[in-house]
Amino acid sequence: MQNKFSLYNFLSREHDVQWPRISLYMPTNRVQPDNQQDPIAFKNLLQEAEKQLVDNDAYPRRHWQQAMDRLKAMHEDDAFWPYTTEGLAVLAVGDEVEVFKLFYAPPAQVHVGQHFHLLPLLGLFERLDAAYLVDISRDRFAAYRVNRYSMEPVQPGDVKASFPELFRDFDPNADLNVGTYSGLVGTHHGHRAKPEEIEKDREKYFRYLDDAFAGIHKEEGLPFILAGTTENIAAYRAIAKGSFYTEGAIDQPLHSLDEPQILAHVRDILTPLYEDALDKVSNRVRQARQDGKAETVLGQMLAMAREGRVAELVADMAQPDGQQTRLDKIIDALLQTGAELTVLRDSADVMKGDAIAILRY
Repeated sequence: MQNKFSLYNFLSREHDVQWPRISLYMPTNRVQPDNQQDPIAFKNLLQEAEKQLVDNDAYPRRHWQQAMDRLKAMHEDDAFWPYTTEGLAVLAVGDEVEVFKLFYAPPAQVHVGQHFHLLPLLGLFERLDAAYLVDISRDRFAAYRVNRYSMEPVQPGDVKASFPELFRDFDPNADLNVGTYSGLVGTHHGHRAKPEEIEKDREKYFRYLDDAFAGIHKEEGLPFILAGTTENIAAYRAIAKGSFYTEGAIDQPLHSLDEPQILAHVRDILTPLYEDALDKVSNRVRQARQDGKAETVLGQMLAMAREGRVAELVADMAQPDGQQTRLDKIIDALLQTGAELTVLRDSADVMKGDAIAILRY
């Protein structure tokens, strides 16, 4: 997912309650020629959304025309479509559109109503199956957004990609001295290349990266996987304060591996994190049932959500017909109270039923 911060920031903005919320989901393709079909599929979703809006007398055209105009402009944006991932989610209301690139392929779907349809954006697997992979050398790094099946190069935030870029006034000859020997004026002898000076520069840069990555993690919640030589990874871990780095690392520079080899390492690192998270969700559900703090009736859930009694909602992404709209309303209420939202792709091993609210009291 693009990131949790941008989703919650978008949802927290003031939007007129009369404006319909438009939620679009579709699978997309990374490579040509398959990705040439993506704009066509998106246009079909737009036509379906517009049909639903026109057919619903509760939504006058003036309440949704701007949103549709923005979505149609997005369809015509040739610069957008070559750079997709496995899936796309688009939320629109009023004159605002928020786009999320997904690391999985959701089924094509259109939802128009008083509440956004957010289940496909809140998947636990989407949160835990994505990470930043950072290839760190002594004075520079390269970053990738990865999941267990794909990777794409990124430049996270405004993080400086190299030590010289960070310290623009850094002069590699700054520690050089000039002396005179045997009548030769201007002979240079320097100390900049000394191991201790190199180590100081590496330390400065690694401290900077750790702080910068901490800011990104705070916004997006994604873990960071380290890659690089064993020496550089060890030096970085000795400095790093963040707890968001995975225990596993790729202890060789990425340029020495091909993409399938890199992704095999990523799978080995991320899979245990997801399995551990599922175990923790299962334990929370089990404990809530034992303590009498579990609710599965949607009508009761909504009232409890509005009262602030729900600590966490655990829901299956695939909901029975007619239940999604009610669950969207519950999720909307829970977003106002800061409840945890955990959506599973297959909840059979975690809970019985389609959704369960874990109560605070």
